[in-house]
Amino acid sequence: RKDGLQPNCVTFNELLDAAVTERPDSMWGIVKEMQACGCRPNHVTCSIVLKSVSKASRAQEVERALAVVDSMEEPVDEVLLCSVCEACIRSGRVDLLAQQLERQKSVQIKGAHSFGSLIRAHGALNNIDGVWSAWRDMRGRGVLPTSVTLGCMVEALATNGCVDDAHNFIREQMADTQVRPLVNAVIYCSVLKGFSHRKRFDRVWEVYEELKANGLACSIVTFNTLVDACARSGDMARIPGLLEEMAAQNIEPNLITYSAIVKGYCQENRLDRAFELFAEMKKATDFKPDEITYNTLIDGCARLGMFDRGMSVLREMESVNVPPTNFTLSVLVKLANRGRRPEKAFQLVEELSAKYHIRPSMHVYNNLIHACTAHDSYPRAVETAEKMFRERVRPDTRTYMLLLTAAVEKRCKDDVAGFLRAAAGLPGAHERLVKAANGGSLKPSGGLTREVVSQALEGIAGPCSDEALAASLVCELRRAPGVSVDPKLPMRLASRAFGVASP
Repeated sequence: RKDGLQPNCVTFNELLDAAVTERPDSMWGIVKEMQACGCRPNHVTCSIVLKSVSKASRAQEVERALAVVDSMEEPVDEVLLCSVCEACIRSGRVDLLAQQLERQKSVQIKGAHSFGSLIRAHGALNNIDGVWSAWRDMRGRGVLPTSVTLGCMVEALATNGCVDDAHNFIREQMADTQVRPLVNAVIYCSVLKGFSHRKRFDRVWEVYEELKANGLACSIVTFNTLVDACARSGDMARIPGLLEEMAAQNIEPNLITYSAIVKGYCQENRLDRAFELFAEMKKATDFKPDEITYNTLIDGCARLGMFDRGMSVLREMESVNVPPTNFTLSVLVKLANRGRRPEKAFQLVEELSAKYHIRPSMHVYNNLIHACTAHDSYPRAVETAEKMFRERVRPDTRTYMLLLTAAVEKRCKDDVAGFLRAAAGLPGAHERLVKAANGGSLKPSGGLTREVVSQALEGIAGPCSDEALAASLVCELRRAPGVSVDPKLPMRLASRAFGVASP
């Protein structure tokens, strides 16, 4: 600049790339200077800026990064679209992801990797129709998937509750001679995990036997998934047999294996045994406990309401430079709640979020709301939900279930109606949530279950004593897309109104 030479886009891109790697806080100053020099961002600029987006990125930072993409003169291509999708998914901003996909519908997708990103994006949006549409589009164009594309497809189905469809999909690919060699045990793991998380443990072991029968080589990931299933199901008697199978295949247990076994003991409330294994692991192996191990022990303490012991685990975690994560925050809130110290829950989240640059997740906010409702602090629960929406953190079914249950208990019928309308995307949504969201979506990921809707409406008709409002809401909710209303509910409400036992 001193020599009278004007920097161009290539110069700024080099500076941005170095900043993202070495000094992320200086990146936006470079972007501002770039704009002041009249240099418009190009594909490379946008890719570099999007690379800076992470789980810890604040809502405004993600929006700012996408604004750089919007200011580009060139059209978005499939590579940049993939970068946009991945950035939105990493940061948990599925609301922005939906907007970006809508804007970029004209982008031509041709590569298997790009189709994989598109499938992941639709999966993150709980859009199963979009997942299948992307897959059929890819196959219709004659594009052969890669193992990664197959993995994205199975993961999108399994994480959205379509585990049986994911399993059938794998079987269909195994029947295709072109695709069969691309299927591996890692892809099967998404199905194993899906069945395990839905407590269908008999299916976990059936799929494992199928995996072996197909001659697929198991990895440590496979065995860790199975050990985790044992922990979730309380079937710790299977652990010795799995460890023997691992030894026979020359697969050494790793830190995740030990952590899963510790988790199993915690799930069985055998906390002393969990701490013994933890001590043995530190003494007899070279493994350094990670945040998963520490989180598991804190969660075990939370289950038994052992606040002081859980806090000692946190202190050790920090002393060995293992940074807490969002999951740590969620179990610490649970620990404080079960230990009857709700104020400590908010204090821990505030202090650790600032110290470790964590953007609290949906699960953290849900646990904070639960801490409020469990200790008779309904106004603070609503305030916490407001903050959640201001931070552009998307709620889920549990968020609304907690709010609705608390509102019914407090006989706040207008709040119950407002929460239901907010979750359904109807007019008349809760004013404070609408204001906090500031144009953002109020709908929960996964929608509202029929049970939650029924309990809320029966709460309005019963404890809140307003059958007319409940009946009106039934009509409104029936017209709302994606909301399921129990067809027997109107009869139950009518029976309640006339004091007749419902059939």
